[in-house]
Amino acid sequence: MLLTYNAPGGKEIWAAMSAAERAAEEAEYRDLIGSMREERIFLAAEEVEHYDAARTVRVRDGILSVSDGPAVNADSFLPGYFLIDVESFEAAINWAARVSNARTGSVELRLVMDLDW
Repeated sequence: MLLTYNAPGGKEIWAAMSAAERAAEEAEYRDLIGSMREERIFLAAEEVEHYDAARTVRVRDGILSVSDGPAVNADSFLPGYFLIDVESFEAAINWAARVSNARTGSVELRLVMDLDW
């Protein structure tokens, strides 16, 4: 799984971009997904709601609490993910490097565990 993270101030950076700049970045994502599909590694990709909309659920000593905001407060935030099926960690790194967030924010790689539930 490639977890994409925006740079600090990403929401404001996006808002300050021209319509053409935003369209170019969106086209870059579509092209990347197209390449992933051509290579038959694409499983899923989605954008998630902005962190302002997050709710965090915790249960401590049997008491449920729900708080506004993400579970972890950080300068960067998670706007989305790509789920790919590749043969090696090195291949995942190469695909992560092609995500535009790698240039301005970061892309975190996580192996999705194959558990027998």
